[in-house]
Amino acid sequence: MVHRHSSFAHSFNDGLQTRYAHKTRSTTHGLLISSVAGFAILAQTSLALAQDAPPATKLETITVEGNRATTKTSRSAGDGYVAKDSASATKTPTPVAETPQSISVITRASMTDRAVQSVADSLVYSANVNGQRYGNDTRSDYFTVRGFPADLYLDGLRIPQIANQTGGYAGFRVEPYFLNRVEVLRGPSSALFGQTNVGGVVNMISKDPSDEASGEVYARYGSFSQKETGFDLTGPLGKDSDLAYRLTGIYRDSETGIKLGKNDRFAISPTISWAPDEDTSLTVYGAYTKDDAGQAGAIIPARGSVLPNGLGLTIPRDFTDGDPRYDTYEKETAYVGYRLEHALGDDLTLRQNFRYSRLDANYQNLFTSGLLSDNRTITRTVYNAQPVLDAYALDTNLEYKFDTAAMQHTMLAGVDFQWQRLINNTGSKVGPTQDLFDPTYDKPLTAAPITNRLDQIQRQVGIYVQDQIELGGLRLTAGGRQDFTNISSRNDSVATGVKTYSQNPSEFTGRVGAAYVIDNGVVPYALYSTSFLPVLTLANTPLKPTTGTLKEVGVKYAPDDADLDLTLSAFEATQQNVVNRIATVYYQTDEVRVRGVEIEANASLWDGLNLTAAASFQNPEVTESRTASQVGKMPYTVPKQQQSLFVSYNLPLPDAWEGDLVVGGGVRHIGKTAGDTANTFFVPGYTLVDAFVRYEHDHFRLQLNGYNLGDKTYVAGCNTVTQCYYGQGRSVVATASIKW
Repeated sequence: MVHRHSSFAHSFNDGLQTRYAHKTRSTTHGLLISSVAGFAILAQTSLALAQDAPPATKLETITVEGNRATTKTSRSAGDGYVAKDSASATKTPTPVAETPQSISVITRASMTDRAVQSVADSLVYSANVNGQRYGNDTRSDYFTVRGFPADLYLDGLRIPQIANQTGGYAGFRVEPYFLNRVEVLRGPSSALFGQTNVGGVVNMISKDPSDEASGEVYARYGSFSQKETGFDLTGPLGKDSDLAYRLTGIYRDSETGIKLGKNDRFAISPTISWAPDEDTSLTVYGAYTKDDAGQAGAIIPARGSVLPNGLGLTIPRDFTDGDPRYDTYEKETAYVGYRLEHALGDDLTLRQNFRYSRLDANYQNLFTSGLLSDNRTITRTVYNAQPVLDAYALDTNLEYKFDTAAMQHTMLAGVDFQWQRLINNTGSKVGPTQDLFDPTYDKPLTAAPITNRLDQIQRQVGIYVQDQIELGGLRLTAGGRQDFTNISSRNDSVATGVKTYSQNPSEFTGRVGAAYVIDNGVVPYALYSTSFLPVLTLANTPLKPTTGTLKEVGVKYAPDDADLDLTLSAFEATQQNVVNRIATVYYQTDEVRVRGVEIEANASLWDGLNLTAAASFQNPEVTESRTASQVGKMPYTVPKQQQSLFVSYNLPLPDAWEGDLVVGGGVRHIGKTAGDTANTFFVPGYTLVDAFVRYEHDHFRLQLNGYNLGDKTYVAGCNTVTQCYYGQGRSVVATASIKW
């Protein structure tokens, strides 16, 4: 769209840039400095107190079994690919097998074997998760669960999002090296968490400080000139101290598979935990990340990639639709918070979880907007966005265990508060065209001035109750939640003036599930659950919240005497008020239904075999639409089928050889997907092969990972006939590490 710039437009632009750009960046730096300084002061003070304190009396070691032990287990890294417990689905420590819901746990061991470099990477071998729907775009983690964008949580608190998009042009990307595990909760979890999609929730579990001193330092070198180093240090703060710390960080300097692309990152996360007695624990944590993505991703037309273009030419996989004079993508994110748990008695536990988060981005790129009739010249948009996002989240609950007759209850009651504010200054204009097959960078180019300012605040309060009942082998889970939301939005535009709106959506959501634990490890289950998600967009039009329902039945197998879990499930997920748009006009008459079957197995067997295997078959379908021709069609980037298998094995070495040799590999297949809402074309499916080998001796490790070893050229997905995204080509990365 062409903008006419008056003196008002220039003053509008200058004022916004002066007032917000410098202020927001200094604020983010202030958050980082304050957080790290606070941790450092606390650490030094604690160490001094520990040194000055009188010698502690040595007491006999007492092993405590019960709630705290289970809580620790539900956050731990584990030893293999199997996690027995999880606190994500119910907010209480619960065995995965006894939770009436399909759950995947990607353990630290699995992430290490695959040398994952994003949270999305960790999900590509999980059932019915499309972890790379937009290829190698490094701005955000883009994935769907059961055909819907999943909501992202960290330690049980929602990650703030722009326009309700887990993946977008300015998304929080939590560093996977900071995590012990990533958990996928399939189906809605609004009955506990509030704002969730019907597809599912991805909850990331951070590394906690350890009472035993240990550490790791690694160096990594790989394809696209990747150079990376990192460290992970943990242990007690002083002798006989009830304080422990963890300090984790990484630095990466890397290009990507497209020209002008970067994947540079600096990230650091300090954590301190305090456990004065067996009933109380307090963990204070923070993190700061700075990303530089350069020209972030590339948009290409379907003609020349998915479809023939009549010229007999294929768009190069490293093609960029950007320009070296306008390829800025810089983003700073930071968060600080605490987790408190205190046993008020043998059966009553108080938990409180708080986090403040901030995002500040500078995004100035060109991107493809159309294809001319010659099938080789693209039109482009010059885009400028300066979003700043602040968010608070606070969750407080009480867990009470009691018996009534033969039934054992674990009752949970809580209230949480979520608040976020987005200030987004944007501008765009028509840019120079570009030749797909002979690009040049000598055409006149000027920056897009800021012409629009969005100021949007969302507040949400939720009250929830849940009861988990045990009666013999029967496990019943029932819960409900009432949410109250307030959204206020103000849009200042040079073109249209000031537009405001406010709305107060509220909703009750619930969940009822049942499982029956049989002595041989077989657990059949059934679940009914509903979802609620207030809708935010970057437009100035208020939209209704999306709502959804899930019906699911399945069976799990998790024998007590083996590290093995298997889940087979069948489901029907339906979401109403799905957001769609014609041109730039949003509307919400759509309904999408996904019916499917999934199976996933994780195992750590014998002395050194680990595996994860998954398969899913589903029918995603638009069941209602304002555009009648779209009814019965597939949503784009949603595959009907996926299969994957990843195996690692500790190879026996001759007695004369010291150390351990671990080899492994995987194959993953994504079926074809619709290329647009009208299903006028489809994106072919693809199959990729990965592998790794690791040698360990004493404290030293040397690991080599390869991805897409066949160097397959494929399109990961398309939104329209002019918006498609190549997947990553072959890449190799070597990692050397020392542990103690």
